[in-house]
Amino acid sequence: MIIQIFNPLLKRCNNQFFKTILFLCLTIWGIYLLLPIPVWAEPSTSLEITGDGVTTPVKFTLDELKEMEQYQHVYSTVNTWPTKRWYTASGVKLRELLDLAGIKEEATQIKFISTDGYDVTLTTKELLKDQRFYFPGLKENHPSDGSIPGSSDGALEVEPILALLSAEGSDDPEAMNGRDSLLLIFGQRAVTEQTNNLFLKYVTKIEVLTTPPEKWDSPKASLPDGTVVPEGVMLSISNKGNNEDKIYYTTDGSTPTVNSPMFNWSASRWWPLRDDLDSVNSPIKITEDTVIKAITIGPGKEDSEVVTFTFTVDHSGKTPDPTKVPGGPPTGVS
Repeated sequence: MIIQIFNPLLKRCNNQFFKTILFLCLTIWGIYLLLPIPVWAEPSTSLEITGDGVTTPVKFTLDELKEMEQYQHVYSTVNTWPTKRWYTASGVKLRELLDLAGIKEEATQIKFISTDGYDVTLTTKELLKDQRFYFPGLKENHPSDGSIPGSSDGALEVEPILALLSAEGSDDPEAMNGRDSLLLIFGQRAVTEQTNNLFLKYVTKIEVLTTPPEKWDSPKASLPDGTVVPEGVMLSISNKGNNEDKIYYTTDGSTPTVNSPMFNWSASRWWPLRDDLDSVNSPIKITEDTVIKAITIGPGKEDSEVVTFTFTVDHSGKTPDPTKVPGGPPTGVS
């Protein structure tokens, strides 16, 4: 169809080189005209709170939100690459907005929806009941690498808010602007917790739900539980998504929590872009009899069951490495 449209122009051009160039330019232009026009999200102009988890659905204009008491703070955060980052934000406390809508005791989940249709769902427990902090020592030990934990000293509890003003990558209030408003932003439960990917821009609707949240899948180990392994064998732990679903583990017999070491620092969405994955999501070296306990913790769902993996080390050096294929690499298929 594109060729038919521009065929008269091509016939008027006698030079074959220029005819080829003209054909390519017109074809590209024609394809561009046929592509859908992208829709760019815009800052929110209002906020609606609904759902079976509130008694009084409400709607606020941006001006009404500006008239409310504003809460301002610096927030520490880590994304799923992972990279450390500051945010400075000023806005309305989320729990005050939910109180105005009459949030019910049985509310279990809160879904945030942006003007461009993106959404983030969190449990009421993780967002409103668990303590969340700003960690001023986030960038200690390394200024940007989120797989190198900062210090949790001096942590300050902060409120989850919908920010009317914010500054990404800055702890300077003078840098704040309204470009991303309304911005969902909240603190970390641990200095390593990855929250930046959940900071939703252009929030225009909140749905409060009473539906029981699902539970994350338990982690799996690359070696079967109870295996006798050679000294120095490397163990990996994984789960279904390896994205926001983070694996926390211990090797001292204690129950893992969000403050325990993390295994899958880098989310699987970034793996094709990384040539250093094994140094970030580092396998665990087994050098002695070890009991590993692991749990999956992530947004919008309940924590998984804790699983236990027990490994006995054979120091004789005669035990085959269970991670290796017996007999060497395959030579064919039968």
